[in-house]
Amino acid sequence: MKNILRYSIIFAFMTVAFSSFAQNDIDVSHYMFDEISYNPAFTGEGETFRASLLGRKQWLGFNGSPLFETLSLDGATKKFGGFGLHVVNDKLGFENVVTGTFNYSYGVNLGEYSRLTAGFAAGIIDRYIDISEFVYQNQVQVDPEGYEEDNMIIPTINVGLRLQVRDLAVGASVTHIASSLKNATMEKLPRHIYGYAKYSIRFRENFAVVPSLLVKYGSAKTQVEGNTNAYFNNKFWVGASYRVGESIVAMGGIILRRRIFLGYSYDWNVGSHGRYSYGSHEIFMSWRMRKDPHQQGFYQSTRLFN
Repeated sequence: MKNILRYSIIFAFMTVAFSSFAQNDIDVSHYMFDEISYNPAFTGEGETFRASLLGRKQWLGFNGSPLFETLSLDGATKKFGGFGLHVVNDKLGFENVVTGTFNYSYGVNLGEYSRLTAGFAAGIIDRYIDISEFVYQNQVQVDPEGYEEDNMIIPTINVGLRLQVRDLAVGASVTHIASSLKNATMEKLPRHIYGYAKYSIRFRENFAVVPSLLVKYGSAKTQVEGNTNAYFNNKFWVGASYRVGESIVAMGGIILRRRIFLGYSYDWNVGSHGRYSYGSHEIFMSWRMRKDPHQQGFYQSTRLFN
């Protein structure tokens, strides 16, 4: 218990100090269902209104470990493209960050079975740090970095592309595009670059296996995560992921009336802090207004929820 407490204090201090300099985008195990959070080109995919909620408690066992919730709303029109809203409430140690973006996407058909979509997102990041909780050496009651404000609002812009060819979807995006890793500060979040691919392998009408890959680069770190999900009878899915050098993920979910999707995942930490953490829990829920009238079967789209 003493070791856990000691490492919790060290962890909380390090994560707060680091995030105060260069806040990272959130890590989501259900990334294959939440593409809009890192690539605005997925806004309105499926031409039906969707609403999604996600909650994640990360690295249980550490005081001040990350806790966040997300809300996504998006839909599309045939003439004017896709529109959406994405909100994240992220808590880490003494810091709380609320991010809200308005998303837009527009796609063009390249052929009978291929479509290219571009997306754009703009919004604000509201950061609050509870400086009253800081403890300084030698009883110095000033911020050693010279920050006088504990709350600030920062603009952010994200862009992305998505290409779909039959059952294959690939995408690339950049978040916080106006900034970079070298000039990241409290006021300028580091740029993040994403690459994404997903392919649906249909063995029969009611069974499919869908491997996916997400690569993220940000804050001088490259993160690679692979996943494979299997879908049964339009009602269930089970899957597993590996986040290289960090965690192994097990997930599963149920589909109710082809409109409500409930999912859960658990991360086993395998990195350097794995033996001090009890893992991470994540809950996902999504609802759509109607079934895509152009879809003949459950697995006709690379987004299986269409």
